[in-house]
Amino acid sequence: MKKVLVLLAIVGLFGTAFAQPHGPQMQKIERFKKMRMIEMLDLKEEQSIRFIARYNEFENTRRDLNTQRNEILDKIERLLRNNADSKEFEKLFAEVEAVGRKIGDERLKFFNGLSDLLTVEQRAKLLLFERRFENELREAVREVQQRRRGRMEQN
Repeated sequence: MKKVLVLLAIVGLFGTAFAQPHGPQMQKIERFKKMRMIEMLDLKEEQSIRFIARYNEFENTRRDLNTQRNEILDKIERLLRNNADSKEFEKLFAEVEAVGRKIGDERLKFFNGLSDLLTVEQRAKLLLFERRFENELREAVREVQQRRRGRMEQN
C-alpha cells in the first residue's frame, strides 16, 4: 500500500511534468527514480555516487539524442502537411534510423560500462528495473484516472 501511495504522489506530478519536460516536477520524478535504483541495486555510498554520475551522463546523452530525433520527426510532420516529395521523406527516414541506432549504441555502452562497478546480479536487476518502474507508474496513472472518473461520475 505504501508503494502505491508513493507512486500515486509521483503520478500527481505528471500533469505539470509533461507540460515542462525538464521542469522541476520531472526532476523530482528523476530523483525518485534514482533513489529507487540505488535501493534496488543495494549500492554502497561510493558505488552509488559513481553509478549516478554515469547514469546522469547517459541520461543527458539520451535526452540530447531524443531531442535530435524529435526535431527530425517535426520536419517529417511539416513535410506531410506540405505534401512534400518522397525523396525528402527518405532522407529524414535515414536520419531517424541513424539517431535510433545511436540511442541503442549509447544504452549498450552505458550498460557494458557498468561491469566494473556492478555485479552481474546488479546489472540484471538494473535491466529489469526500467520495466518494473514504468509498469508501476503506468498502473498508478490508471488508478488515478479511475479515481478521477469515479469522482466526476459522482458529481
